[in-house]
Amino acid sequence: MIDQDAVLLARCELFGEMSLADRRRVAGRCTRRNVRARQVIFHQGDPGREMYIVVSGRLRVSAVSEDGKELSFFILHESDVFGELALLDGETRSGTVTTIGPCELLVLSQRDFQAMLKEHQTIGLKLLSMLAGKVRATTSLYESSVFIEIPGRLAHKLLELAEEHGKRTDDGTLIDVKLSQYELGTLINASRESVNKQLKHWESGGIIALRGGRILIVEPDVLESLL
Repeated sequence: MIDQDAVLLARCELFGEMSLADRRRVAGRCTRRNVRARQVIFHQGDPGREMYIVVSGRLRVSAVSEDGKELSFFILHESDVFGELALLDGETRSGTVTTIGPCELLVLSQRDFQAMLKEHQTIGLKLLSMLAGKVRATTSLYESSVFIEIPGRLAHKLLELAEEHGKRTDDGTLIDVKLSQYELGTLINASRESVNKQLKHWESGGIIALRGGRILIVEPDVLESLL
C-alpha cells in the first residue's frame, strides 16, 4: 500500500518533485480514511489538526458568509491536497469541505506535516505556490460574480468542470460530477432558482442535456460565445 500511495503522491503538485524514497516516507506517515457521500470532512471554524490528499472521489470546498450565504470555491479530485493552510498559520479552518460522492483520503497529522516541512524545505515554496493559486481562483470568482452576468458565469463554470471532470461521449462531453443545482449555484454565486432557469433554457435549445443529475454539454461553442 505504501508503494501505491507513493505513486499517487508523485501526481500531487506538493510532492511531485520528491524522490521515490522520500515519497514512500511521507506515505508511511499517512493513514487512509474512507468517507461516504455528502459527509463533512471539517467545518469552517474548526481547529486544523490534519492535512489531506485525495486518493479517489470528489469534494467541495465552501464557506458561509456572516449573512448565511454559502459560496463554493473549488471541486477537489484525485491527487489534490487540502487542509494545509490551518496547519501553516495555526488558525481555524477557513472553509468547509464536503464529499460529493464516496471518497478515499490520505491523512497526514499536523506533527508529521511539520516534520515533513523541516526535512524538505522546498515543500514550503510549493505550498506558497499552491496557496497563491487558490487566492487567484478566489479573486477570479469574486470578480466574475460582480462583473459577469449569471449566464456567462454558469457557462464558464460548466466548461471548466467539463475540462477537469469531463468524459467524452457520442453526444458530447458529460460532466462526471453529480452536483445539485444548489451546489452549482454556490460555485457561481447564484441562486438555485437562477441556475435551474438557465439550465432549462439551454436544455430546451439543445445546448446541454440533463442526465440523472449530471450535465452533458452538447454545444460547447454556444457556451463559449457567452464568455
